[in-house]
Amino acid sequence: MEEYLQMRWTENVPSMGPVPIGDSSIAKMRLLCMAQMTALTVLKEFDSLGDEDRETLSSEMARSGCVGQSFSSQLMPKDSASRLEGPAFLVYYGPAFLQNLGNDSAIKRLSVLAEIYRSSRELWPSSVSKVGNNVTIRIDMIKALSIAEMLQATQRGDVWLLVKHNDSEAFVERSSNKKLNKMIATAQMFQVLDLTCLVPYGSA
Repeated sequence: MEEYLQMRWTENVPSMGPVPIGDSSIAKMRLLCMAQMTALTVLKEFDSLGDEDRETLSSEMARSGCVGQSFSSQLMPKDSASRLEGPAFLVYYGPAFLQNLGNDSAIKRLSVLAEIYRSSRELWPSSVSKVGNNVTIRIDMIKALSIAEMLQATQRGDVWLLVKHNDSEAFVERSSNKKLNKMIATAQMFQVLDLTCLVPYGSA
């Protein structure tokens, strides 16, 4: 996997320069593969992310999900390299979410992706015993939405949730307060996505 990521980086047109080294290296190489035609914009904005978002993406995207297989320690966060844990998360439709930038800010899409990873980790706490496990995070509902459309849902009183459907799968869903209350009453496992990063400065 590591060799493949490095090959994609070095063979990209236009050139991306030397293969990255450091805590965010694996995350950057994976984002290049995911974003494809929007990769230059996405990677430029990655370096402008807040510390929490950048660290979240760097650590979560460096998990292999395979027993006995990890990335080189110089390409991932030191904490992740010294203690291999799982499960790893596969954000299904993550590539489409990054490729459908349109007029949106790449940094906001990256922040949403980071929040999805954080919420996933709340639902599936990391553990050494789960290093070989994988969990699929389905973002079908937002893959083609613009930032404005996601915000419109919250302005109308709805919330965006990450809902755990079973031991290996969760979905991003739009929920009304009524639906949210029903989920609470039935002890449905979920996390409310904090999308305050999407609100334009001064309009909150």
